[in-house]
Amino acid sequence: MSEVARRLAVRAIERGYQLSAEALERLLRDENPLGLLDELLAWLEGRRTSQVIIDRPTLELFLASRVARAGTPEEEQPLEIVLESPTYEGLAIEGLAEEQRIYLLSRFQSIRRVFEERGLNLRPAKELMREGGEGYVVGMVLSIVRRDTHFLVEMEDPVDTWSLIAPTRDRALAAKMEYILQDMVVVFRARSRRGLLVASDVYLPDTAGKKQTWRGPDKNICIISDLHIGSERHEAERLRNFLDWINGPENEAEKTALLIVNGDLVDGVYVYPGQESELSLKSYAEQFTAAAKALSRIPERVKIVYVPGNHEPCRRALPQPPVQARYRQLLGGGGRIVYAGNPAWIRVGGLKILAFHGQTLDDVIQAGTLFSYSTLRERSSEMMELLLKARHLAPALGISTPILPTRTDYLAIPEQPDILCLGHTHVAAYTTYKGTQLVNSGSWQGQTKLQESIGLEPTVGTAVLLNLKTLSIRFISF
Repeated sequence: MSEVARRLAVRAIERGYQLSAEALERLLRDENPLGLLDELLAWLEGRRTSQVIIDRPTLELFLASRVARAGTPEEEQPLEIVLESPTYEGLAIEGLAEEQRIYLLSRFQSIRRVFEERGLNLRPAKELMREGGEGYVVGMVLSIVRRDTHFLVEMEDPVDTWSLIAPTRDRALAAKMEYILQDMVVVFRARSRRGLLVASDVYLPDTAGKKQTWRGPDKNICIISDLHIGSERHEAERLRNFLDWINGPENEAEKTALLIVNGDLVDGVYVYPGQESELSLKSYAEQFTAAAKALSRIPERVKIVYVPGNHEPCRRALPQPPVQARYRQLLGGGGRIVYAGNPAWIRVGGLKILAFHGQTLDDVIQAGTLFSYSTLRERSSEMMELLLKARHLAPALGISTPILPTRTDYLAIPEQPDILCLGHTHVAAYTTYKGTQLVNSGSWQGQTKLQESIGLEPTVGTAVLLNLKTLSIRFISF
C-alpha cells in the first residue's frame, strides 16, 4: 500500500469509516485525494446516516452531488428535507394487559441503557438493601409523596417493587426531587438503613450535550402551531398578515424554504364538551377547506411539513398518525405537503429537528407542583428542558394523554436533537439546553373560556424563524 493510500485509510478510520478497495482506488486517481476524502467525510457526517463502509456507489453519489452543487449558486441549491420517523399509520394493539407490560419494559430498558452508557454501576435495589452499603439503583417511579421530613418514593423495576426516602433537610436533593414525576425512570444514589433505602442524590437520564458544527445555506425554517382554524377565537387577520409577509419582498420571508405546522391546524369537532358553541365552522370539511385556502397562499418554493395535534381528526393516542386521506385531499398542496406523524423527526441538511405537538405537557403540569397554566409565561423553558432531562416526550404517563402501548417506545428521545419544537400550550417560549434549541411557537387563537378559567394567557400570532446559516432563532409577531 502506498503512503497516500495508507493515510487515506487511517484518516477514514479515525472518523469512524472504512474505505472499500474500489473507493480507495477512485480516491487515489484524484488530484487531491486527501482533500476529496475530507469533503466526502464531511458530506457523510452531514447526512447523519449509520453507514460505516464507504463503497464505490457512495463515493459516486457524493461526486454527483458535488458537481450539482458546483453548478448551482448556494442560495439556489435544493435543501435536503427528510422525514426520518415513521408515520405510525400501521400501529395497532389487541387490548391486552401484556401489551402494557411490554411497553413499560421497553420504556424502562431504553432509559436504563442511557444510565449504563454513562458508566453508572447499577445494582438491584433488593440486593443493596440486603447487603448494605451505598450504591446506584434504577427504577420507575410508582408514586411520590412529600412529607414534612422526607419524600416517600415507591419504585419498581422488572423484578421488584421497593420504597425509598429522600430527606428534605438535604436542600439540594429536595430541590431535585421537585422535578421527579410519577412514571419517570430515574437513578438514586442510596444507602441501606434498617431495610430501607435512603437517598443522597437523584439522577435523570439527561443528555450529554452537543456542539452543532453543521451550517447550511442562508435559508430559513418557519415554525407555527395551534392555528385552530374553525374556532370563533381563530385570529384570521393575524394569519392573513403572516401569509402576506411570507409572500412579500422582505429578505427573511424570501429565504424561507420550509414551513413546519406543528399541530392543531384546525379546531376540530367535539374535542371537548361544549365546543360546538365556540365554532365558526361546524364540520371538519369546512375547517379543512378553510385551511386549504390558507395553505394555498404559501409560496411554491416553501415545502410544508404538517404534524397533527390533539384537535386533528386522527387517533388521539400517541404516537399519532397523519390526518386521514379524505382531509389530505381537501388540503391539496400538489404533493409539497409532507404528512408526518406526531412526534416527527425531520432532518434538514445536517440538522436534526424533533417536532412534537406537546400534548403531554398537560400531564407534566398535572403530575407535579412546579408548573401551572398560570405561570407558563415564566416557566415554559424549564418545562421544555424537563423533557430532554427525562429523555422522554411523556415523562408522566396516563394522566390526561393516552399513550399507545407499542413494543417500540416512540416517545423516547434516543438521541439529542438539534431543535426540539413544541406547541399545544399556546405560550411562546425559547431556551437552549446543552446544545439543543427548544422552542414553543405559541398560537393563532385568542384566549378561550377554558384558558381564562385556568389563568392561561396565550401568545397570539407568533411564528418562529430559524436561519440555517447562523442557526439563530427569532420570533416574529403578526
